[in-house]
Amino acid sequence: MRIVTRSVEETLGVGRLIGRLAPAGQSVCVALDGELGAGKTQLTRGIAEGAGVADVGLVSSPTYVLLNVYPAGESGKTVYHLDAYRIAGEEEFAGGGVGFEELLNDQEGGLVVVEWARRVEHLLPADRIQVALQHGQEEGTRELTVEGLGERSRLLVDQLRELLQLRGSGGG
Repeated sequence: MRIVTRSVEETLGVGRLIGRLAPAGQSVCVALDGELGAGKTQLTRGIAEGAGVADVGLVSSPTYVLLNVYPAGESGKTVYHLDAYRIAGEEEFAGGGVGFEELLNDQEGGLVVVEWARRVEHLLPADRIQVALQHGQEEGTRELTVEGLGERSRLLVDQLRELLQLRGSGGG
Protein backbone atom coordinates (compact mmCIF):
# COMPACT_ATOMS: atom_id res chain seq x y z
CA MET A 1 0.00 0.00 0.00
CA ARG A 2 1.29 3.45 -0.90
CA ILE A 3 0.49 6.42 1.34
CA VAL A 4 1.42 10.04 0.66
CA THR A 5 1.53 12.32 3.69
CA ARG A 6 1.62 16.05 3.23
CA SER A 7 2.78 17.07 6.69
CA VAL A 8 4.48 15.79 9.82
CA GLU A 9 1.02 15.59 11.43
CA GLU A 10 -0.20 13.22 8.69
CA THR A 11 2.90 11.03 9.11
CA LEU A 12 2.26 10.96 12.85
CA GLY A 13 -1.37 10.06 12.08
CA VAL A 14 -0.38 6.98 10.08
CA GLY A 15 1.84 5.92 12.96
CA ARG A 16 -0.98 6.47 15.46
CA LEU A 17 -3.20 4.13 13.48
CA ILE A 18 -0.51 1.43 13.40
CA GLY A 19 -0.02 1.78 17.16
CA ARG A 20 -3.77 1.55 17.82
CA LEU A 21 -4.30 -1.41 15.50
CA ALA A 22 -1.48 -3.52 16.92
CA PRO A 23 -3.14 -6.13 19.14
CA ALA A 24 -2.39 -6.08 22.85
CA GLY A 25 -0.65 -9.14 24.21
CA GLN A 26 1.21 -9.92 20.98
CA SER A 27 4.56 -8.63 19.80
CA VAL A 28 4.36 -6.77 16.50
CA CYS A 29 7.49 -5.90 14.54
CA VAL A 30 7.51 -2.76 12.39
CA ALA A 31 10.56 -2.60 10.11
CA LEU A 32 11.35 0.92 8.86
CA ASP A 33 13.67 1.92 6.04
CA GLY A 34 14.34 5.21 4.32
CA GLU A 35 16.96 7.84 3.81
CA LEU A 36 17.99 10.27 6.53
CA GLY A 37 15.18 12.70 7.30
CA ALA A 38 12.50 10.61 5.60
CA GLY A 39 10.34 10.46 8.74
CA LYS A 40 11.20 7.16 10.42
CA THR A 41 11.38 8.66 13.91
CA GLN A 42 8.24 10.76 13.35
CA LEU A 43 6.36 7.63 12.29
CA THR A 44 7.67 5.90 15.42
CA ARG A 45 6.47 8.82 17.56
CA GLY A 46 3.01 8.35 16.06
CA ILE A 47 3.15 4.59 16.69
CA ALA A 48 4.03 5.32 20.34
CA GLU A 49 1.12 7.76 20.65
CA GLY A 50 -1.31 5.25 19.13
CA ALA A 51 0.03 2.48 21.35
CA GLY A 52 -0.66 4.58 24.43
CA VAL A 53 2.85 4.89 25.79
CA ALA A 54 3.13 6.82 29.03
CA ASP A 55 5.33 9.67 27.70
CA VAL A 56 5.67 10.21 23.95
CA GLY A 57 8.01 13.10 24.67
CA LEU A 58 10.69 10.46 25.21
CA VAL A 59 10.56 9.29 21.60
CA SER A 60 13.85 10.03 19.87
CA SER A 61 16.12 8.19 17.50
CA PRO A 62 18.17 5.55 19.35
CA THR A 63 21.04 5.84 16.87
CA TYR A 64 23.74 5.98 19.55
CA VAL A 65 22.13 3.76 22.19
CA LEU A 66 20.62 1.10 19.88
CA LEU A 67 17.41 0.75 21.95
CA ASN A 68 14.91 3.11 23.55
CA VAL A 69 12.02 1.68 25.56
CA TYR A 70 8.80 3.65 25.85
CA PRO A 71 6.74 2.07 28.65
CA ALA A 72 3.03 1.55 28.22
CA GLY A 73 0.58 3.90 29.85
CA GLU A 74 -2.26 2.47 31.93
CA SER A 75 -3.95 0.64 29.05
CA GLY A 76 -1.26 0.95 26.41
CA LYS A 77 1.42 -1.18 24.83
CA THR A 78 5.16 -0.81 25.35
CA VAL A 79 7.17 0.30 22.31
CA TYR A 80 10.74 -0.93 21.81
CA HIS A 81 12.52 1.41 19.38
CA LEU A 82 15.74 0.08 17.83
CA ASP A 83 18.09 1.65 15.31
CA ALA A 84 20.48 -0.39 13.18
CA TYR A 85 22.11 2.60 11.43
CA ARG A 86 25.46 2.52 13.23
CA ILE A 87 25.92 -1.21 13.69
CA ALA A 88 28.66 -3.09 11.88
CA GLY A 89 26.47 -6.07 11.02
CA GLU A 90 23.70 -8.40 12.07
CA GLU A 91 25.95 -10.17 14.58
CA GLU A 92 26.53 -6.92 16.45
CA PHE A 93 22.80 -6.20 16.48
CA ALA A 94 21.88 -9.70 17.68
CA GLY A 95 24.63 -9.72 20.30
CA GLY A 96 24.46 -6.06 21.26
CA GLY A 97 22.96 -6.73 24.65
CA VAL A 98 19.45 -5.49 23.81
CA GLY A 99 17.85 -8.92 23.67
CA PHE A 100 16.31 -8.39 20.24
CA GLU A 101 14.99 -11.94 19.98
CA GLU A 102 13.52 -11.71 23.48
CA LEU A 103 11.72 -8.48 22.54
CA LEU A 104 10.16 -10.20 19.54
CA ASN A 105 8.98 -13.09 21.74
CA ASP A 106 7.84 -11.03 24.73
CA GLN A 107 4.85 -12.79 26.31
CA GLU A 108 3.32 -9.42 27.27
CA GLY A 109 3.52 -8.15 23.70
CA GLY A 110 4.47 -4.72 22.52
CA LEU A 111 5.64 -3.05 19.37
CA VAL A 112 9.20 -3.60 18.23
CA VAL A 113 10.10 -0.80 15.80
CA VAL A 114 13.40 -1.15 13.93
CA GLU A 115 14.85 1.80 11.99
CA TRP A 116 17.25 0.94 9.17
CA ALA A 117 15.77 -2.56 9.21
CA ARG A 118 17.36 -3.67 5.93
CA ARG A 119 20.70 -3.76 7.78
CA VAL A 120 19.39 -6.60 9.97
CA GLU A 121 16.89 -8.15 7.57
CA HIS A 122 17.86 -11.76 8.33
CA LEU A 123 17.13 -11.22 12.03
CA LEU A 124 13.63 -9.85 11.49
CA PRO A 125 10.62 -12.09 11.99
CA ALA A 126 8.89 -13.36 8.86
CA ASP A 127 5.64 -11.81 10.12
CA ARG A 128 6.21 -8.06 10.23
CA ILE A 129 5.04 -4.74 8.90
CA GLN A 130 7.55 -3.39 6.40
CA VAL A 131 7.51 0.39 5.83
CA ALA A 132 9.70 2.20 3.30
CA LEU A 133 9.70 5.99 3.64
CA GLN A 134 11.02 8.51 1.17
CA HIS A 135 10.81 12.21 0.50
CA GLY A 136 7.90 13.03 -1.79
CA GLN A 137 8.09 15.07 -4.95
CA GLU A 138 6.50 18.11 -3.32
CA GLU A 139 8.14 19.98 -0.44
CA GLY A 140 7.20 18.47 2.94
CA THR A 141 5.57 15.34 1.53
CA ARG A 142 6.54 11.78 2.33
CA GLU A 143 5.76 8.60 0.46
CA LEU A 144 5.26 5.51 2.60
CA THR A 145 5.07 2.02 1.15
CA VAL A 146 3.50 -0.26 3.75
CA GLU A 147 3.45 -4.02 3.36
CA GLY A 148 2.30 -6.75 5.72
CA LEU A 149 4.55 -9.79 5.56
CA GLY A 150 2.92 -12.80 7.18
CA GLU A 151 -0.72 -13.41 8.02
CA ARG A 152 -1.01 -11.28 11.19
CA SER A 153 0.75 -8.31 9.66
CA ARG A 154 -1.23 -8.54 6.41
CA LEU A 155 -4.44 -8.35 8.44
CA LEU A 156 -3.17 -5.31 10.31
CA VAL A 157 -2.16 -3.57 7.07
CA ASP A 158 -5.58 -4.38 5.58
CA GLN A 159 -7.21 -2.73 8.61
CA LEU A 160 -4.92 0.28 8.17
CA ARG A 161 -5.91 0.53 4.50
CA GLU A 162 -9.61 0.44 5.40
CA LEU A 163 -9.25 3.15 8.05
CA LEU A 164 -7.26 5.41 5.72
CA GLN A 165 -9.87 4.96 2.98
CA LEU A 166 -12.63 5.85 5.44
CA ARG A 167 -10.75 8.96 6.52
CA GLY A 168 -9.76 9.85 2.98
CA SER A 169 -6.33 11.04 4.09
CA GLY A 170 -2.88 10.06 5.25
CA GLY A 171 -4.11 9.47 8.79
CA GLY A 172 -5.04 11.58 11.73
